[in-house]
Amino acid sequence: MSTKEQRRQKKLAKKRSKEIAKRKEIAREKNSLQSLVGQMKAAGGGQVDRCLISAALMDPESKFGSVFISRKMRDGRVAIVKFLVDGLCLGVKDIAALVCFPSDQTQILEQMSGSELMQDASPAKARSLVEGAIEFAKQFEIEPHADYRKVEPIWGDIDKSEFTETLSFGDAEGKPRYVNGPYDSVLFQQQIREKLQTHAGEGNYNIVTMRSESDDFPYEMMIGGEDWSDDPELDADIDEDVVDGKVISNPNS
Repeated sequence: MSTKEQRRQKKLAKKRSKEIAKRKEIAREKNSLQSLVGQMKAAGGGQVDRCLISAALMDPESKFGSVFISRKMRDGRVAIVKFLVDGLCLGVKDIAALVCFPSDQTQILEQMSGSELMQDASPAKARSLVEGAIEFAKQFEIEPHADYRKVEPIWGDIDKSEFTETLSFGDAEGKPRYVNGPYDSVLFQQQIREKLQTHAGEGNYNIVTMRSESDDFPYEMMIGGEDWSDDPELDADIDEDVVDGKVISNPNS
């Protein structure tokens, strides 16, 4: 084989090697998009499409609501993550995530607007809210929803230091306040009580236990683990409750 032919063969071999490597890369990317983690990693490098925050989440009394973020995918679809954030105690309580077409996202946002007042927000603020709530909850050994680590890559290159405002978590005094949701099991509620008692300490947390509407007494207040129903002087007809000297109106009164 001549020297010229040897060089030609080397060039062909190098070209084939590059083509094989490219096909493998495409196959790996395609396979990774079959998982939620892979989809979020791919989305993390895309342009932010929409970023919204629930007005209730910024309410100092509620601090409970959704954070919505979507990013564009290379194939024209969008990756969506909706975080249900409890800034008073639990951090990220629930997560919904999917990859869909822009028209589907429009429908999702319309449905959300029927239950929550959503406002445009900077991606830096959204990330700061979510991660700040998680860090607050971690003080009491309360972990974010199990799917959080799977969707976390959607933040990608969003720099939360660009958001310079101060965010506060917990109640007005910085204490955790757990308000149970309608789908919180008895076991889950007990676990949260125990964690707050262990890691916050007596008198350093509040619990609001919501009961079903069929109950004669719609909710009970607990301070530092002490159930008010144990107080013989409690008037069962009271329509307002006091937590640390502050009146909280009964929403069902």
